[in-house]
Amino acid sequence: MDESHTDRPTPDERVENDGTESNTESGVTRRQTLQMGSLLSVGGLFGVSGLGTGRTAAADHTDTEPDEVVHLDYDDYGSWDDVYRMSNGESDNISFVSDPIRSGETAIQLRVQEGAHWGVSTHYDFEDGLLELDGRVHFALNTDWEMETENHCRIWNCAMGLGEASAGGGVPDGTNGWSNRLYVTTRDTSPEGPFHLMSYTYHMDQNQDHDFILDGEEYAVQQPAIVPGQWYEFEYYVRVNTIDDGTANSDGVVQYWLDGDLIYDRQDLRFTDDLDDNIIDSSGPVGYYGGRYVAPQNLYAYYDDHSMALDGRFEDAREDPEESDETTDPEESEQQVEIELPDGIDLPGEVDLPDGTE
Repeated sequence: MDESHTDRPTPDERVENDGTESNTESGVTRRQTLQMGSLLSVGGLFGVSGLGTGRTAAADHTDTEPDEVVHLDYDDYGSWDDVYRMSNGESDNISFVSDPIRSGETAIQLRVQEGAHWGVSTHYDFEDGLLELDGRVHFALNTDWEMETENHCRIWNCAMGLGEASAGGGVPDGTNGWSNRLYVTTRDTSPEGPFHLMSYTYHMDQNQDHDFILDGEEYAVQQPAIVPGQWYEFEYYVRVNTIDDGTANSDGVVQYWLDGDLIYDRQDLRFTDDLDDNIIDSSGPVGYYGGRYVAPQNLYAYYDDHSMALDGRFEDAREDPEESDETTDPEESEQQVEIELPDGIDLPGEVDLPDGTE
């Protein structure tokens, strides 16, 4: 697979080594998928009349028809940066590839190089912000993916309220950003996998709040196992908290499904007390290894079939937690693939976790 990529300037020329995500205007042109008509319904959800006098967010907005459904068919774009904006990392760590793919003819390959933290952090920007986001994407780890004991690697920016407190040790105060990201981890497993998952959230009550999706953990519904070389469908649903009389309620939601099975369910979060400027700004693929440690070898993740329901749910929304009681069996997952690297690229071997960093 060809990893060559011609770098072109992004809207944000700053490289923020501490991992913070800056809120900048998007220069990409793929927003033809969004319609101006959706602005009316989004504005209505903000509760413009009577701000501060009652609930002003999308309480019980679950299972509602979305304002727009966006299907990102990578075959329709000439380059990855026609789809996503880069905020951190190096642009030569991400590229379109023709193999491996989940569907169509094009997938995204994202690399974290041996000895580095960053691959790249990308964003599909929502120009006017969202109160809720339902997203689906297929991902696979390279067949030779290995990590060291108690190491973590970020692989997806589920929802970002962009600002100084969305990452990098910042402390969310309801106005200055927040985030939720998905990691793969070697907690309670071997360096060769199968790997476990972790939800990592910056919210008003705790920054760097990490929930391991393991049996016995408070918000874990079931414990999945991620096998290198295998495609998985990951669905993430994030809804910001409601506000009563100017006070943020503890009812923000983050839920994950893997291959259709609910694996993580948290509904007690406070993300924001500003429903105009501190809501869901972006989502997209990312590669970031560690915090206090670096990648032990070149690591490659692959992404395909990214779709999003904006300010609502997909028509075939997943089951409620009480209705989903099956366990995820990696042996029965939908597709096993052998992922080969480009000629001349070797995968070495090993690495540790962020303590108070991402």
